[in-house]
Amino acid sequence: MKYEEKLDITDMVRCAENFYKTLIKAYEIEKETLQATEEARDEAEFFYRLIRAGVIKVFEMTVESSWKMMQRRIKINSDNIIHQKPKRELFRTAHQCGLISDPVAWWEFYEGRNKTSHVYHEETAEEVYIMAKKFNDCLEDFMERLALRI
Repeated sequence: MKYEEKLDITDMVRCAENFYKTLIKAYEIEKETLQATEEARDEAEFFYRLIRAGVIKVFEMTVESSWKMMQRRIKINSDNIIHQKPKRELFRTAHQCGLISDPVAWWEFYEGRNKTSHVYHEETAEEVYIMAKKFNDCLEDFMERLALRI
């Protein structure tokens, strides 16, 4: 059963833009950290950890917004009980509907999003940060596909 509801992607677009801007700033700070002199190394590393924390938080919010947007789009157009199904099924269905190209990658991003509450561990923080960088390409692809389907 299809709903006569229109999909509003305004908040999703804003969320994605925030993610892109935060990631760009992170790359700038990473570069500055690598180029820092010995005297400025501690301060540069502090800013690196600060921006990494920001990227992780924006990653968490963007993954959350993305899967909810997928769920809404699928509910409106094909499956009104998608919200009752597990996330793996959501990503498979999103792939079948042409919203995403790689459901396995999205599942990994979702698992990474679940790790964001444990970034007090340096290794976990770095793992999630690296995952957030990989998320950029999938997010761009999703946003393009979503825009074509509204």
